[in-house]
Amino acid sequence: MTKDTSAPNTQTGLLPDVAETLDQGVAIYDGAERLIFCNQAYSDQFPDLSGMLKPGMPWREFVRSCIEHGYAVGQRSCDQLRREGITRTTRRAAGGRDFDLSYRPMPNGGFVITREDITEKVRAEADAAHHAALLTRILETNPIPVVMARFSDSKIMWRSPAALDLIGYSEFAIDHFHDPGTREDYVALLKAEGRVEDFRTLCRAADGSVISVALSGMLTEFEGETCVVSSITDLTEVLEREALLRQVIEACPAPVLMNRADTGEILYRSPELIALFGEGMDASKFYVDPSERDGFLAALRKDGEVTEYRARLLNAAGTPFWAAISGRLTEWNGEEVLVTFTRDLSQQLGMEAELDRQREHNFQVEKMSALGSLLAGVAHELNNPLSVVVGHAMMLREEANDENTLRQTQKISEAAERCARIVKTFLSMARQEPSRMETLDVNEIAQVAIEVARYGDDARAVRIESRLDAGLSAVAGDSDQLTQVAVNLILNAEQAIAASGVGDLILLSTSATEDGVSITVEDNGPGVPADIRKRVFEPFFTTKGVGQGTGIGLSMCHQIVSAHQGSIRIEDLNEGGARFVVTLPVAGGAEVEKAGAATAPTDSPAAIRVLVIDDEEEVAELNAEVLNRGGYEATAVFGVEEALKRLDAQPFDVIISDLNMPDLDGRALFEMVSRNRPELTGGIGFITGDTLGRSSQMFLAEADRPYLEKPVSPRELRDFVAQLSKDVRA
Repeated sequence: MTKDTSAPNTQTGLLPDVAETLDQGVAIYDGAERLIFCNQAYSDQFPDLSGMLKPGMPWREFVRSCIEHGYAVGQRSCDQLRREGITRTTRRAAGGRDFDLSYRPMPNGGFVITREDITEKVRAEADAAHHAALLTRILETNPIPVVMARFSDSKIMWRSPAALDLIGYSEFAIDHFHDPGTREDYVALLKAEGRVEDFRTLCRAADGSVISVALSGMLTEFEGETCVVSSITDLTEVLEREALLRQVIEACPAPVLMNRADTGEILYRSPELIALFGEGMDASKFYVDPSERDGFLAALRKDGEVTEYRARLLNAAGTPFWAAISGRLTEWNGEEVLVTFTRDLSQQLGMEAELDRQREHNFQVEKMSALGSLLAGVAHELNNPLSVVVGHAMMLREEANDENTLRQTQKISEAAERCARIVKTFLSMARQEPSRMETLDVNEIAQVAIEVARYGDDARAVRIESRLDAGLSAVAGDSDQLTQVAVNLILNAEQAIAASGVGDLILLSTSATEDGVSITVEDNGPGVPADIRKRVFEPFFTTKGVGQGTGIGLSMCHQIVSAHQGSIRIEDLNEGGARFVVTLPVAGGAEVEKAGAATAPTDSPAAIRVLVIDDEEEVAELNAEVLNRGGYEATAVFGVEEALKRLDAQPFDVIISDLNMPDLDGRALFEMVSRNRPELTGGIGFITGDTLGRSSQMFLAEADRPYLEKPVSPRELRDFVAQLSKDVRA
């Protein structure tokens, strides 16, 4: 077990982590006005000075550099800031950008500076002021006469210049009505409905003449009183305005439609709508399902207007597409009509689907990362004890004299080796890659998986049968991992049958496909419900009860198969049951090893002296004993300091060291030997249970020395030392 003595202090590590999540720049100075810490956002605000922002940098030196480079920050010294009591100010920096600068003293005499880029905020405020001025200008120059009058007594609160030109000046709105009684009708209608469109009446013009106008108004609140805001249309210009309106609508790049509510007969359509739907005259024909128009019309009659009503429509080519329809129900010439705007949602829905896919992908990546961390942690905890079990089991097997002892040690050895392979599979999954690629026979994998699944239960009620296709091409892969996939699929099927009481047969078959070679596990059990079929490969998803399932079995299968450039899918059978199909690519040949091929000579020279270093005494003594029995002269020590003393006292040809140890570790050993005894560097090899750690990976890559991953079998250890000794002699 690897010991870790470098646990971080969560309190001291919290501030940098939190500060790096802020959008504001943060810098902390001590009582001597020297920089303690700044986050990346603060550094990014000074691109020309980021190299200065290191712990210990004096505040005043940074102020001078800021002024030289045009950064308007720190133009007062800290003493001035303290004297003036300034805690927040605004500065404009080089490039015209504005910053909100705050200063906060700390009890220890230091201070905290925060600096936030508020350029966009300043611009937004300027834009708001500009827009307010623009709105005032628009209202003042609006050619449509608008009057706002108090509801209670008709006193005019505001009128546009156009209204003054049209109807002249009067203190009260009622004075502009040719018949004052019509004003009472107008406000009564407003009070009842809140809004009035096209209220026609006679009005006195500015020159004293009587003109026909249309009033459109609504009630609003102004300075705590209810007011009537009315727009006035001189009906002598109606035809001219209608022509203008038609021109605007037809020039607008939007599909606008006006049709009769009851029949769908089209009364008006814009050129954009003709381009979208064609020349048809019946709006109900635009819908894939005509009942959707009925639903849209019902919603309009209920609410008066509808926004973004989704429906499937047919375009001019007769192709269905999803659209969002916004519209209002109104009257025209005394009949009910619909005025609608249609928006094609095809592009939007495509983007939403892609965002959902990416969101789901990220979610699964996060869960797989959590699964990898879990598996790596379990594997690391098991490494050292498994090394002891595997090593002693194999040595017992070598020493066994009678058949019964040999049989028992054989079973222990096989079980221990299987545990070791599972641990290495966990580590490979955490790395998301196979540990060793070999040329494999898929049928052999299937047969081994069936034997493992059947082992230990001869009275099971579920039959496991096979149908193997002879003459299949070889695949490239890790034998242990792919066998684990097949075993998991068989056991999952068996557990589903046992839990449901449905089915009694599991069939494992192999066959050639266009994409390579497939392994299929199918059963006649209860099958997989359609609503969870897409989730069965998610990490930690399980349909089993608490304590009965972990939710990592099928996700492990998916991870292993994906790492082998293959695919795994689930199919439901019409007659009941489920089928899992694993497809693997055919082996390329050059990039893989032959299964079973030895990676190093197993015959050890008799006079090779080996120094074995491991802080776990049992592991160190076991490895030394394994090597001694293999013909080597091995010595075990339990730390780097003791190892250095032994190296000074006697010669060694090969050094085998654990990588992660308390105090001085394998890295320190390698650096000391390289510096003081460079002739021994070529004989150094490492044994480690932490090939996932970033520091371990970087060191192994830099040192360019061979290593074994725990747990290690006696054969692997002896072959490893044989290869190292061969390299030393070469």
